[in-house]
Amino acid sequence: MKRFLMLAVAVLFAMTISAQEYYVSKNTGNNRGDGSKEKPYKNLQKAIDAVPEGATIYVAEGNYFGTLDCGNINVTKCVKIYGGYNTDFSARDILTYRTMVQPTAESNGTAKGGGTMIIKVNNPNGEIVVDGLLFDRGNSISYNQRGEGKPKGVESPMMNPIGTGGIGGPNLELTNVLTTETRELYLDNPNCKTITIRNCAFVNAPNYGVGGMFQGEVTIDNCIFVNCRMIACDVMGSNGQKYQTVHFTNNTVLFTWSRLKDYDDMGYGFRYNNGTHSYVDHCIIGCSIYAGLDRARLDYKDKEAQKIAETTNNMFFLNRRADAALAGGGKFLMISVDQFEDAEALTEIDGCIGMSDPKVFNGKLNEAYLKGFASATYKESADYQPSSADNQLRSLLGLNKQGTINSSSTMFANRYPFEDAIKLFGAVKGYGAQMPK
Repeated sequence: MKRFLMLAVAVLFAMTISAQEYYVSKNTGNNRGDGSKEKPYKNLQKAIDAVPEGATIYVAEGNYFGTLDCGNINVTKCVKIYGGYNTDFSARDILTYRTMVQPTAESNGTAKGGGTMIIKVNNPNGEIVVDGLLFDRGNSISYNQRGEGKPKGVESPMMNPIGTGGIGGPNLELTNVLTTETRELYLDNPNCKTITIRNCAFVNAPNYGVGGMFQGEVTIDNCIFVNCRMIACDVMGSNGQKYQTVHFTNNTVLFTWSRLKDYDDMGYGFRYNNGTHSYVDHCIIGCSIYAGLDRARLDYKDKEAQKIAETTNNMFFLNRRADAALAGGGKFLMISVDQFEDAEALTEIDGCIGMSDPKVFNGKLNEAYLKGFASATYKESADYQPSSADNQLRSLLGLNKQGTINSSSTMFANRYPFEDAIKLFGAVKGYGAQMPK
């Protein structure tokens, strides 16, 4: 009898474990299924909505960007999501069996909220994992329809300002596409014990790769961030009573741009935010139009003295103005990696190096894009003639005189080829994202 009870308990335990595992396949699934390996869901959002708290979701190759392809995936409970499986879930390789989150331009009008994937949960003891998802908004961004700001060999013209219509789509064949100002992964103030984002790609982000506010501990590990407008990673603790923790490790961050095409505001790889202790380690942070690290935000005086802002064992590569921006020195104090030891705001700086030779990437960087970035320029000219007939008439009528300003950039947030972006996994041994396991 005792043996029978033990067997029954073991079977029940195995069934419970199995019941916590669910499967999704865009190509072979059906949303009327039960989420088993034999009858997987078709849609990732359907799985998230249907599974219990604490479940694990395995996702096969395919493109997933919301119910009815609405443009958003909402994570509303603590689950673990693992992408990169083949259709029968017998093998996993995130670069071969790609689990994409690649919205179309048509979904821009239906997407809601601040992110392509939005994490919003309230479970202080819960755990969230997003592992092996490849985000790319390159096909849904609006680009200059006149072809301006397109260096030779680069895939698209420059990105348009948010909300401005232009061309878009996989082959730039669509007209009147609107860029929406969304993060690729948005922390909508989740409160949980841990959030782990690992083995992911964030490519062609309209503003941030990963951004938002949170409570708990966030680990972003072994990811690539390529062509993120404004900031690759910008996350802030939302609990004013204590610091939250960010581990940003083994990531490759290349080509962050700015808010506008004048390159004068934003354009960072990683931001040390208020309300967080941040640990940046073994990353490649390069080709930022402004600075690789932003350490210019200051907490209240008593909290600022406690703040941890580490940068250890990182490689800095061709950041335009500086490797780090600090508070002070007028607008900012801009410093290079060899000056880190004198920056008290950086609490630990061991093992950081600066590199300028593209050969370190072993031929994995898009050469045309790098060349265009390195020579990118902005210029403007004004045409103001106060004594013109038009302005004389405006003066007689009590109106302000007018002039025109013409501005142009040779390059700004142009689409980076996704196939080239994923080559950056494992491009540099010992630094940045390695080949996912």
